[in-house]
Amino acid sequence: MSLLTAKNFIFYGKSSDDFNLMIAWIGNSDADISENGLNLSLQKTGNKLNRKTNTYGVQSENIVLNFSVVKKDCSEITRLQSIQINEWLTSSSTSQVLAFNDSDSYPLHYYAVCTQIEDIIVGGKLVGKQLKFETNSPFAFSEKMIKHIEVTNSRQISINNTSNANNNIIYPKITILTTSPTIIIENKTDKKSVTITTDSLDSGSDGNKHIKIDSYNMTVTDKLNKLIPAYKIGWNETYKSHVSAIDDYIMNIYWIRFLRGKNEILISGNCKMTIEYESPRKAGCL
Repeated sequence: MSLLTAKNFIFYGKSSDDFNLMIAWIGNSDADISENGLNLSLQKTGNKLNRKTNTYGVQSENIVLNFSVVKKDCSEITRLQSIQINEWLTSSSTSQVLAFNDSDSYPLHYYAVCTQIEDIIVGGKLVGKQLKFETNSPFAFSEKMIKHIEVTNSRQISINNTSNANNNIIYPKITILTTSPTIIIENKTDKKSVTITTDSLDSGSDGNKHIKIDSYNMTVTDKLNKLIPAYKIGWNETYKSHVSAIDDYIMNIYWIRFLRGKNEILISGNCKMTIEYESPRKAGCL
């Protein structure tokens, strides 16, 4: 979703429409899209014995979005309205979903914090606000994919990772509801698996054990989002997990990930599972 053609935007679960605001360009007919996440800086060190510089990687800049908002009828923003707008935009100090409503058939969103609000005064009246949003990534993200899966004994599914991030790897969030003593999730494409035992976990009111795996942040939590100690799911000094793709065991903890392209995921153990993931997109500010 592009701020260049959008008339409104959504941030932290609220729309600019809720405040009777629309996106505008004031004082400059061109949008500043120079900090669009597509600029790379070389990470390098000098070599006194060689005329060439040693380059060991690149650093991507995060995206910065600058735009203004005004009332839809171009009227003055009152003091109370200004307070309400400021409260909304500064209500979170951590990155939240920022999406622009346009007519594009390929929706995208960002994760951003509003880091600057400047009042626009014309003729002694507050007519708008100049906003600056800084994202936590050089990427926009495609619409979140959510897969609901029911497994009896075992089931294999395919997940296609179409990311164009630097390493092309996606780390999903997985929610498991189960009465089974053991759940194994294997990425046959990656030739790795993770085993979870549930005997030490308490059942919920529905009779199921609730387990949430956040592979990106490397956490396992319960239904109330409380951390589950590793030993309670069998992650101890005797841990091992079978990998059918190589007919062998791995001894380290594997945080489920999706490699670039098609991933064959084998799930063993009766359960209901939800898999959530987003694909990064090098879309800049568009």
